Amino acid sequence: MNKPALQWRSLSTKITLAALGIFLAGIWSLSFYAGQILRKDMEARLGEQQFATVSLVASQVESELATRLHALEVVARAAAKGMQESGPGAMQGFLEERVTLQTLFNGGVLILDQDGTAVADYPLTAGRLGVNYIDSEVIAAALHEAKASIGKPVLGRKLKMPLFGLAVPLIDNQDRVIGALSAAVNLGIPGFLDQITESHYGKTGGYVLIARQQRLIVTATDKTRVMEQLPGPGVIPLLDRVIDGFEGSGVEVNAQGVEVLASVKRVPVADWLVVALLPTEEAFAPIRETQRRMLLATILLTLVAGLLTFWWLRYQLSPLHTAANKLANMRDASAPLRALPVVRRDEIGQLVGGFNNLLETLGQRENLLQQILDTSSVAIFMIDMQGRITQANQRMSEMFGMTDDELLGNEYVALVHPSEREQSREKMLALLASRLPSVDLDRLYWRADSTEFWGRLTGRQLLDANGTKLGLVGVIADIDVRKRAEDRLQLAASVFTHAREGILITSADGTIIDVNEAFTRITGYEREEVLGQKPRMLKSGHHDAGFYADLWRELTATGHWYGEIWNRRKNGEVYAEMKTISAVRDLQGNVLQYVALFSDITPIKEHEKQLEQIAHYDVLTTLPNRVLLADRLHQAMVHASRYRQILAVAYLDLDGFKAINDTFGHETGDQLLIALSARMKETLRESDTLARLGGDEFVAVLFDIGSASASVPMLSRLLAAAAEPVMVNGRALQVSASIGVTFYPQADEVDADQLLRQSDQAMYQAKVAGKNRYHVFDADQDRNVRGHHESMERIRRALTAGEFVLHFQPKVNMRTGAVIGAEALIRWQHPEKGLLPPSVFLPVIENHSLAIDLGEWVIARALTQMAAWRATGLHIPVSVNISARQLQQSTFPNRLAAILAAHPGAWAGDLELEVLETSALEDLIGVSRVMKACRELGVEFALDDFGTGYSSLTYLKRLPVSLLKIDQSFVRDMLDDPDDLAILEGVISLASSFRRQVIAEGVETVEHGRMLLQLGCELAQGYGIARPMPASDLPNWVARWRPDANWSNLAPVDRDDYPLLFAATEHRAWIAAMDEHLKDARNEPPAIDLHLCRFGQWLDADGQNRYGAHADFWRIDHLHRQVHSVAKRLTERRNELDPEASRSGLDELHGLRDQLLARLQMLLQNGRQ
Repeated sequence: MNKPALQWRSLSTKITLAALGIFLAGIWSLSFYAGQILRKDMEARLGEQQFATVSLVASQVESELATRLHALEVVARAAAKGMQESGPGAMQGFLEERVTLQTLFNGGVLILDQDGTAVADYPLTAGRLGVNYIDSEVIAAALHEAKASIGKPVLGRKLKMPLFGLAVPLIDNQDRVIGALSAAVNLGIPGFLDQITESHYGKTGGYVLIARQQRLIVTATDKTRVMEQLPGPGVIPLLDRVIDGFEGSGVEVNAQGVEVLASVKRVPVADWLVVALLPTEEAFAPIRETQRRMLLATILLTLVAGLLTFWWLRYQLSPLHTAANKLANMRDASAPLRALPVVRRDEIGQLVGGFNNLLETLGQRENLLQQILDTSSVAIFMIDMQGRITQANQRMSEMFGMTDDELLGNEYVALVHPSEREQSREKMLALLASRLPSVDLDRLYWRADSTEFWGRLTGRQLLDANGTKLGLVGVIADIDVRKRAEDRLQLAASVFTHAREGILITSADGTIIDVNEAFTRITGYEREEVLGQKPRMLKSGHHDAGFYADLWRELTATGHWYGEIWNRRKNGEVYAEMKTISAVRDLQGNVLQYVALFSDITPIKEHEKQLEQIAHYDVLTTLPNRVLLADRLHQAMVHASRYRQILAVAYLDLDGFKAINDTFGHETGDQLLIALSARMKETLRESDTLARLGGDEFVAVLFDIGSASASVPMLSRLLAAAAEPVMVNGRALQVSASIGVTFYPQADEVDADQLLRQSDQAMYQAKVAGKNRYHVFDADQDRNVRGHHESMERIRRALTAGEFVLHFQPKVNMRTGAVIGAEALIRWQHPEKGLLPPSVFLPVIENHSLAIDLGEWVIARALTQMAAWRATGLHIPVSVNISARQLQQSTFPNRLAAILAAHPGAWAGDLELEVLETSALEDLIGVSRVMKACRELGVEFALDDFGTGYSSLTYLKRLPVSLLKIDQSFVRDMLDDPDDLAILEGVISLASSFRRQVIAEGVETVEHGRMLLQLGCELAQGYGIARPMPASDLPNWVARWRPDANWSNLAPVDRDDYPLLFAATEHRAWIAAMDEHLKDARNEPPAIDLHLCRFGQWLDADGQNRYGAHADFWRIDHLHRQVHSVAKRLTERRNELDPEASRSGLDELHGLRDQLLARLQMLLQNGRQ
């Protein structure tokens, strides 16, 4: 190709020829294009800047409103408590003390009750006190929905100025809304919102605070716009987008027709919007001036050169246009780099070809760099100036458990643990702002699955070739394993230093390399004294070489050893350790160190030794106790069975010891037991065992005695040793012993417990036989006793299982109707037999200690029930029966005091203890002393079943009882048995003479009650009043109980009228006897002659003398004659072998009886008048 042709085809020639045209066309295009781009870029940058500013303002508004709302909530909690404790009236003073609220709310503060009425107002001058604000949305929300909220701007009802309110509920300790606390911000006077929005944005711009839901201006830089209602939907599109939730910037023409650049940010706490407005006239003024000048120049140049250069430039630059389009497509990072087409061989073609070579090289380098990044063991990433991740390698995706798409575009700080997120954001902003050159620190990160890990972050600024900041580049190394290992090491070091157990670490050869402070405290050796030494320096000499050989053998085989070891302290003292030794190995299993952990258990060992002595030997006599006895007896039985020998078990109880204990005191009794124990032990052989079971009871186990008769000399020596006087404190004290003996083996298989029970039973037989002797166990008698014991054991199990219950029978005053108490009566709720009465089980345990346990249970259960009734407002005293055995216990007052103390809800004065008069009380003096001690506790006593037992008058005189209970056997038959009536009248008179109250049992009919009232006995109980009932039924019975009308007005009769009462009883008895005769239950009839019956004799003598002047007396005489006439007729018919006719006349006889008795009552009443 020749040179002229080359020059012609060269780009420089073409450019030279078309320079003018290209320049002019470029100026036109550039001016227009640059103007548009500049405006858009300016709009975007100003929008971002303006949005950042409005976001800051919105944040300030949010913070101020949240602060005030929080202040209201804090005060509301205190106000709720004050209103609940002191009432609404105290709220005004409470509100005036809250200075903080007064400074936060320039529109005042209100406290409202549940109806929305103001009960406190600050300031009071506002005149809002007593005004109802339930129509306020925020107050209604607080009262009805228990919700704190901020209201829309309104015109104040009293202030007559624009304001908005805040309200929070007052909630009591049961989560109920009891009122509301409300505050107002006056928009008509300067406030915190004005401080935020008063400044202009630019020269002509400003801020507007909008209530979104109401399209209402809250406040603005232009104060004339406060409370301005904005246009509705469809008028201003950007406003509609903002109302729908848009946040950002945009250009719009406002309602005044002015084009403005508006930036919007929401205030969530109040659902308001902060808007920054800047007229585009001011915002784009520089651009418009530039555009105007460029337009003028472009027009001039275009007119001159446009037509000349248009076609030529289009033709020459077409390859460049094609290349430019391809390059524009490749600017998208997701599109691959491809070679550009070469269509010319001029400079443009060479340029495109060179560019293609460059693309290929860049592609290779980019591929190599990406491989390096993806194979890196650390996460590498880049973020832009907004803190968003723009690039990340494969390791970062793996480290955070996220895909590339999830990482790219995400905020970097979102990957940081929430606890360090704000601190990380500050560091990032400092780096972006060049306040920090770089960071190199440990950071806690947050994976996609919400797990956390530690990473080492290294980061610095990312600059382009021109030094322009593009963002940040960072590297994260996963150090989670190392960090947690450091924490474990720190924890281990802390445990080593502060552990209470001693810790000793040795090397593999046993050389001590470290000890902790507890080691020094336990052994007395300082750390420096033992380093480099061997643990054998602590040996005490208590263990032989075999012990240590076994220790090392187990430690070598298993890697650990655990056990007790005795060592020696620095001061020479030997002590016991509980030690654990463990081997520390490397990955190959080689021993690196041995770690020993030990604690000083010397006090425990000493305590075990003491417990061993206490557990097996009696503290007082040093004889074997029950535990050691059981072991030796078992061994003796095994030995006797194996070698076919005879074994004797002797149960010994001292006679008269209790009297010595009570008379001279327990200390003297203890000295006597010590002396007798030593003396009795001396009478036995070395192989024999003498043990003390407790109190004055001992057991001797006699080994290998050859035959039963061979035990006699040893038993005699024991009796003699026990009966020999002992000098204690200058007094010669003497007791005897009762011994029961049994032998082993026997025909039936028996165990050690059975042998002890057999010898115990035999001992009691010795006591019954006169004491100071021995008795050999009788197997036949035992079988009978065993059945008794089995019943006793079943009762014991029933007590443990809670099968016993109490029923209560009310006690009343028949005249007044008052319920004066109830008697607690025990029943057995047997799981198979149902409810059993006390007669089934109480006789079984009458002379057994179980009776005491059951008696105490009854007292405790009665007190519990009394307290339960008292808690419901029912006051009922309760009486409880106690056995003679229980009452004769000297410890009974103390036991009773303990039971009363355990039931503080019951009063001691409401408890009455009933002593059976039929009980044989051996020691009246002792029993009287016990009863007096109980009365000092407030407990009273009653003598039950009076008149049926041993020495009624003696008991009445000697025992401090306040109440006599007449036995029901006398009461039940007193209407028909004159003897019972006489006994009853005598008991009532006796009680009156001894100034004791009296109560009758067995009141079964109204007539029983009438007779008792006439005799002067007002207190009673019985089936005629109420049957025993469960405790749950008693309150309802008390509420319904009313005495019989015949009782209420019945006064006691005069003693001179008692013969009349007895005469009535005699008549009833005569009628009853006649009934029996007519029904063939009695052979001989009662006296048929009306003058020979006892009632007739009374009529003829005392009756006529005292009542003969009354008309009723002669009516009674007439009725009496009729009774005998009918009885005579019926008797004759019976004798005529017409029994049916005689029996049919009984109704007539009974009718006459009832008439006669009624007339007697009338005579009794009329005779008093």
